[in-house]
Amino acid sequence: MEDSKEQAKFALPHLRELDGVRGIAVLLVFFHHVCFTSIQPEGWNSFIVLLYKIFRYGMSGVDVFFVLSGFLITSLLIRARRSNAYYRDFYWKRALRILPVYILCMLGVLFFIPGSRGYVLLCALFIANFANVFHVASVGPFWSLAIEEQFYLIWPTVVRRRSVETLWRWALAITILVWVLRLAAAAIGHHNYFLTFLRCDGLSIGAMIACRYQQKQNNLRSKGDALALSASMIVGTVFCALSGYITSMERHTAFGAAAEQTGIVLICAGAIGLVIAYTGHPALSPLRSAPLIFLGLISYALYMVQLYVIWSYDHLRGDLASGDTSAYFIRLLTVFAITIGVCLVSRYLIELPALSLRKRVLRHPTESVFHEPLPVHHQK
Repeated sequence: MEDSKEQAKFALPHLRELDGVRGIAVLLVFFHHVCFTSIQPEGWNSFIVLLYKIFRYGMSGVDVFFVLSGFLITSLLIRARRSNAYYRDFYWKRALRILPVYILCMLGVLFFIPGSRGYVLLCALFIANFANVFHVASVGPFWSLAIEEQFYLIWPTVVRRRSVETLWRWALAITILVWVLRLAAAAIGHHNYFLTFLRCDGLSIGAMIACRYQQKQNNLRSKGDALALSASMIVGTVFCALSGYITSMERHTAFGAAAEQTGIVLICAGAIGLVIAYTGHPALSPLRSAPLIFLGLISYALYMVQLYVIWSYDHLRGDLASGDTSAYFIRLLTVFAITIGVCLVSRYLIELPALSLRKRVLRHPTESVFHEPLPVHHQK
C-alpha cells in the first residue's frame, strides 16, 4: 500500500504538448536531411538557399529528443524505483519499444548497403556513435540511440540509489563535465559530437528538469523556475551568437562548434522546461494540435527510416540538377509521403504489437502504450 501511495505521489501526467514538441523535433531532423545534408546550395534560387541555411540547424532536433528523454525516463525511474521489478520492467520496456524497429533497420542496412557489416556490428552493440573511432563508415541514425542506451545502462542504478536532491547534483555534475570535455576537445581541434561524453548533456539536463519537477510535485510555475528556464534560453542564444564570431576565426572553428552545441542544448532545455511548466496554457495550443501529436507518435520510426527513404529516392531518380525547383519540391513531398507511409505500417504492424507484449512480461504495467516517451526520437 505504501509503495502504491509513493508511486501515486510521483505519478507522471501525460503532457500532450511534449508529443507536439517531439513532432517538431523530428520535422527539424527530416528537413535537415532533405534541405541541407543532401543538397549543395550552389545554383539554387534565394528561397532554396534560405531553406538550406535554416535547416543547417535542424540537427538540434536530436538535442530536443535528448532533453525530452532525460526528463521522461528519469521521471519514470524515480516513480518506479521502489518496485521489486525496477530493472526488469525498465529494460523490458526499453527493449519492446526500441528493438523491433531497430533490428529491422539494422537488417535493412546489412542487406542493402554494401560494406556495412562493421557498422551493423557496432549498432548491435549500441556503440554506433563510436564508428569514427573504429574507422567504420556511419550509414544511419543509430548513433543517437547508442548515446541514449549507454547513458541508461548506468543511470537507472544512480536513480534508484540516490535521493532526488542528490540526483539533481549528479546530473549537474555530468552536464558541467560534458561542457569541460567539449572545451578540452576543442583545444586539440576536435568537435565530433557523436561521442557520448561530448553529447550526453542534453540527457543530463533533462534529468535535472525531472528532479526539479518531482521536487515541486509536478509544478514548475514558480517565478524562480520560470526565470531559470528563461535564463537558460537567453544564455544559450548568446552562446550560439558567439559561435558564429568564434568560427569566423579559422583557428578557432572547434571552439565555435563547442559554443554552438552548448548553446543549442541550453535553448532546448529552457524551452522544454517552460513547456512542461505551462502545460495546458492557451499559448501552447499549437503543440497540442493533431498534426504535431501525430508526428510525435510516429517520430521514432520517422527518425529511423527517413535517411534510407531519401537515399533510395536519390538512387532511383538520380541527383537533383541545381536550380530545378520543381524537382526539388517533388523530391521533398514524395520522400515525406513515403516516409509517413512506412511509419504508419511500422506503428500498426510492428511497434504497437510489440508494445502489447508488455502485459505479458511486465510485473505491474501501468502506462498506456500511447503515452510512452519515445527513444530519441523516440523516448522510452
